[in-house]
Amino acid sequence: MNIKYILTHPIQYQSPLIRYLTKKGIDIEVLYRSNYSTKKFFDKQFKREIKWDINLLKGYKYRFLDYIGPNRVSLFFPITIEYYKKIFSDKANIIWIHSLKNWYNLIIIVLSKIHNKKVFIRDESHFLIRGTHKKRGFFNHLFNKSLFFFLDPLISGYLCIGSANKKFYKRYKIEKKKLFHVPYTVDNNFFYKKKIKKTNNEINYLYAGKFTFSKGADLLIEAIKILSKHKNFVKKTKFTFIGDGEIKKECIEYVKKNKLVNVKFLPFQNKYNDLIKYYQKCDVFILPSRFETWGLTINEAMSCRSAIISSKECGASYDLVKNDINGHTFKNNDAIDLSKKILKIYKQKKKINLFKNNSFKIISKWSFAQCYDGLKKAIDKQL
Repeated sequence: MNIKYILTHPIQYQSPLIRYLTKKGIDIEVLYRSNYSTKKFFDKQFKREIKWDINLLKGYKYRFLDYIGPNRVSLFFPITIEYYKKIFSDKANIIWIHSLKNWYNLIIIVLSKIHNKKVFIRDESHFLIRGTHKKRGFFNHLFNKSLFFFLDPLISGYLCIGSANKKFYKRYKIEKKKLFHVPYTVDNNFFYKKKIKKTNNEINYLYAGKFTFSKGADLLIEAIKILSKHKNFVKKTKFTFIGDGEIKKECIEYVKKNKLVNVKFLPFQNKYNDLIKYYQKCDVFILPSRFETWGLTINEAMSCRSAIISSKECGASYDLVKNDINGHTFKNNDAIDLSKKILKIYKQKKKINLFKNNSFKIISKWSFAQCYDGLKKAIDKQL
């Protein structure tokens, strides 16, 4: 069966998976609505220009769809004007769409029904409302219930990225036979490198991500301040923050004001090999997000054998973070609870190497191979 996979733009996490699926014999062609990420571009959340050091278009079939207006990606843009020629005019059997609540994708879902094509959806939704740390309320629930009532008959398969995502679909009465496990993954082999040998007894904690409210870097810094009162903690720990964004300046000022001498800031690393070096050095990776549909940095860190501390509401935490096995989860948007989990690992120094090894064992079974198996089952179900 031939699959047309529609994405807004080339994505550093998606391209390796598509290459893998192609090598495994899946007949797939990607249709991109924009090419802006293939060259230097300005990221609004990072507040800086970015150019990836990896080829996002190598090793698979792709084409770009025509659009009008600005070449950028947002809720409204790009304004794609192709609805037929590259999508429905050949032998494609399955239209694979990423994200359900997207105006262009909704149109394609309806057109797929008219052209007698099967539709697969891979979406990131779970229990929180995007951009907040709030649970879905009555009206949001009613909206989703109405949306699935109309769209579910047009969709042949839901490619679930994890257990929280699967639970979301089940809440809206999606049939079990339509749900397939196609997890959110990274190229584990690319990120795995032998750990750099430590030359001191410091515990190295790492944050890598955007400096935005939803990502929670400020929450982590508040937790570090709380812990600075504990005897010897400052001397025996090091926190590295990698990234840029709108709240970075105030985070740096807060650290200076409170004399948190065990905190270091570094800029965003667009070269993956440089980022991997920091993963190698870290003992514990922390993802303090107030809202996170998944959190692929957890996958990356675990591939590099790091223990994990994560907010309970990060999608990845439901599948990849096992309390007292490879790390800990903490209450969402709670700096005090986060500080307790950081301190707990600090006091569990003898367990840290066990946590690291367990992270690697867990992530080894959460890979592109599982994506292929799930997608293959979804395809076979259509035959």
